[in-house]
Amino acid sequence: MPDFELKVFQSDAARTIVDRYAFFAGHPYRPRKGPKPRPYFQALSALTGAGKTPVLAQAVSLMRSHFSSEPIIFWMSKAKSVVAQTYSNFCPGGKYAEIVEGFRVINIGQLTPAHIEDGATPLMIMATTGLFNNRDQSEGALNIYKKDADLFGDSSPWERLIARSADKRRRPLLIVYDEGHNLSEQQTEILSELEPDAYLLASGTLKLPSNFHKAVIQPIKLWVDEASDDVEAFNALGATDRDGAPDAQRFVTTAVDSEKVVNAELVKKAIQFDGTTATMEKCLDDLHKRLNLINSEIEGRGLGFKPKAIYVCKTNIADDGEKDDHTKPFMHRKAPPIRIWRYLVEEKGVDPGDIAIYANLSFVEGNKPDEVNLFSKGENDFDDFHAGNFQHIIFNLSLQEGWDDPACYLAYIDKSMGSSIQVEQIIGRVLRQYGARHYDNPLLNSAHFFLRVDNQSVFSEAIGAVKEKLKAEGAPIEIVDNFGGSGGGAEDLTIKDGVEVSLHQVHVDASDACSRIAEIVGDFPTFTEGSPDTQGQAHTASQVIELDALSRDGAAAEWSADGHTNPVRLRWLVNTAIRSRSNRALAVTDLKDSKFDVRAQIQSAAQRYAEKLAAEIVAAYYAHSELAYESDAPFRFGTIRVPSNATSFQNGLFDKYGGLNKFEAPFAEALDKSGAVWHRNPSSGGFHIPLLSEGDTGSFYPDFLVWKGDLVFCLDTKGGHLLTDAVARKLFDIQEDGKTKILVRFITEGKQSELRGKAIKGGYTVWKMKSGNPTPIHVSDLDKAVKECLK
Repeated sequence: MPDFELKVFQSDAARTIVDRYAFFAGHPYRPRKGPKPRPYFQALSALTGAGKTPVLAQAVSLMRSHFSSEPIIFWMSKAKSVVAQTYSNFCPGGKYAEIVEGFRVINIGQLTPAHIEDGATPLMIMATTGLFNNRDQSEGALNIYKKDADLFGDSSPWERLIARSADKRRRPLLIVYDEGHNLSEQQTEILSELEPDAYLLASGTLKLPSNFHKAVIQPIKLWVDEASDDVEAFNALGATDRDGAPDAQRFVTTAVDSEKVVNAELVKKAIQFDGTTATMEKCLDDLHKRLNLINSEIEGRGLGFKPKAIYVCKTNIADDGEKDDHTKPFMHRKAPPIRIWRYLVEEKGVDPGDIAIYANLSFVEGNKPDEVNLFSKGENDFDDFHAGNFQHIIFNLSLQEGWDDPACYLAYIDKSMGSSIQVEQIIGRVLRQYGARHYDNPLLNSAHFFLRVDNQSVFSEAIGAVKEKLKAEGAPIEIVDNFGGSGGGAEDLTIKDGVEVSLHQVHVDASDACSRIAEIVGDFPTFTEGSPDTQGQAHTASQVIELDALSRDGAAAEWSADGHTNPVRLRWLVNTAIRSRSNRALAVTDLKDSKFDVRAQIQSAAQRYAEKLAAEIVAAYYAHSELAYESDAPFRFGTIRVPSNATSFQNGLFDKYGGLNKFEAPFAEALDKSGAVWHRNPSSGGFHIPLLSEGDTGSFYPDFLVWKGDLVFCLDTKGGHLLTDAVARKLFDIQEDGKTKILVRFITEGKQSELRGKAIKGGYTVWKMKSGNPTPIHVSDLDKAVKECLK
């Protein structure tokens, strides 16, 4: 697995959260309760697999620099497994450790007064919500509500957190709730005692407790109304409605564009559904045929991982609706998990050590074979289950939220006999993309679902519910459904016998860009730490809290006109600014020079120079990089899956192609008549060319590939309106050692005179490169369009 790399859209989301905080915290109309400012609130709404944890981590890291003393982050999740995983990811050597560099990360049980009093070190405290759901409950060795004269000076840890005094000032406190939809009225009441400066919740919905809405959300909404004259500021923060008016709902929600999540390759690009009314065994046969196919594609590419499958069914209810007799011998049991386990082992030859049953499956003493890996204690069993790294997992709907395995590719779901299992609720289990990269085969970029149903209407309803869910989330994920089993509804095809074509990968050659970027970095000025150029004014209020009068309102919070924000390394500022624009440019930028060791503050002149430097570096990267054909990196055409009734073609690389739209279908017919070997390139995992444009790593998937002589023509019928002139210019002619290898053509309906211009009805326009510029050529029909494309 590659090292973690914060995506551009993730950086953008974190920056939005922080920019909104800075505007809210420094606004003269900020809502208050008496002399105390009301907390900031932000809900992070994103598709499953978008990486909400690193976004929130980046947000608190950036917010840190807006305070005059180092903050305390109180990071919560409902499940112990999630807290343990997050703690591990934040600690040195962890997946997200670089994001929270400089923070002291501890579990709540490790908390001491020294941690709270150290105002020079940012502190992150990890806890489960169970910690304070019951006033008498303890976690580990710490009871957070119990007074401890020896350690906490006759105060409870909770009281010390409320005071959080350091150098006679109250440290800022941010509450991060990783599963905000679990927030309860009781938790709202208890958390309010901490008087946090901000709440950050990962939540796809704002159906929050009424008390939380009243105390936190409503004051912000009223503030938006009062501050509505600042239209320009709200617009810059993406918090205005369609009419351009400030919108409170938009202000309190950072919504991640699902299309960006897919394009960043964090989740799969398609979901393939196969439905059947056949027996469970037939459905499992279909799944394992697909599993073997996926495994062969993985092995053929040397990817080095095993695809996993989940099996979702009722637990102790047999197919006939009767309760399974748990006293019977294992071989005579009718419980679906046991039947699935037996079929996998006895008929499919699966090693019992690779199978886990995660459910409250009933047994009497002595009738569970030792080789059956049963996890029936819920969260208490989760760590052992997770450590087992099982390839086949049988469960009902109780599998923990902390289980998100990108290697999970397939799911069997039993919706027969009136099962209430909701398919759309399980999609997230199979949506993450292994390795956070899309592969050159649609099978490896798809989630594969096998539904056993009573009739086709149940299958259609389930697919409809999934489509509605993905539509509501704005996820551009292709859905392919076949009813009647994999044999009846679709075919798995390989390249035609006797047909040989040559195609290689296209990479970015950034050698010239590296030289120019090194020059830009070398010209960057040297700042002196502590000088006016490295100082920025804080936008937070400081307030003295007396430990013996915590319940009493103190004096009004004082805004320090000469206060300064927390300093961070200049290197971190530049790194963050580049990452928010392009990870590709960041990868070739060397910031090891000691001049970037200087500490500077947010809103200082040094930060503005850092932003300017980042913009110059990214611009130089795209201006000086080129696309290069790599003859030592062959592209491998894998198995494709098409409907059985798909159209057959004489000169296609494969026998059949399906899913052609009303423009692609006649174009494919015209291509086939040309006599050249061609291929319908799938956007869910085909040949792609990197796009040299700012933002997340984007790729161009041409609709069709055609081989003619020594050239490969990439033909796209979606039209050049999708691309800027600058990007298209580099796409048209891709070379290796000065020799053209790939020619790109765009075909648009109607007559067009500029790449992103309006088309006049009639004929077609072929776009190609002439005299160094994208040039339109108008033709009357598709046969002539194909002929022009292949010139």
